[in-house]
Amino acid sequence: MPNRLLIWFPALLVVVVLAHTTWRYFAARAIAEEWLSRHRYRPRSLRLAWFSFMRFAPRLFRNEARAFQFRGEVDDLRLGGTGILWLRVWTDWLGLADREPDLSWERMPVAADDGSRTMEDRMAATQLALLQQVAGGVTTFRTRARTTEAGADFDEVVEHVMALARRGLVSCDTPMLNVRGDSQYESVSNVSLTERGRRLLADSPS
Repeated sequence: MPNRLLIWFPALLVVVVLAHTTWRYFAARAIAEEWLSRHRYRPRSLRLAWFSFMRFAPRLFRNEARAFQFRGEVDDLRLGGTGILWLRVWTDWLGLADREPDLSWERMPVAADDGSRTMEDRMAATQLALLQQVAGGVTTFRTRARTTEAGADFDEVVEHVMALARRGLVSCDTPMLNVRGDSQYESVSNVSLTERGRRLLADSPS
């Protein structure tokens, strides 16, 4: 009997390891889906990424075997458009989130068709209002969120500021992350109009 146990023990161990890895994979996928939903992204597809070392650098003192990497095509429900996002989800041995996912955009969301025109109009109005605030002397946007919903609204403000920066309409510092968890961002500072931004405001109807 002991000899039989010795023979079957390696096979049982492999089964246990595979089962535990599968369980952690589905837990990590659920964490990724929850993060996307919380930040108002709707996944069109979400699959395990095999060559994520090209996207994420190894972290010192962290076991890479405890992380799962996903590549997702997502719709941005706040700003509009569709993009491709990589997420590295860290889990502990119980399959619980060990930290916020690491993110890497392969392609930022861009409008896909004319059906997003209403969303684009809303984006333009919101970003124009932000430009007017900056022109009026606002240089720092800081969260005062006390709920997840309010935090998501502030994250949207920061995303708009970053979109304006990518368009060359404002300059700003890199946003500070929020460690409390009510929002993804704590603040974005040193926001100022560029010459291009001033021209756009001057040409915009009052």
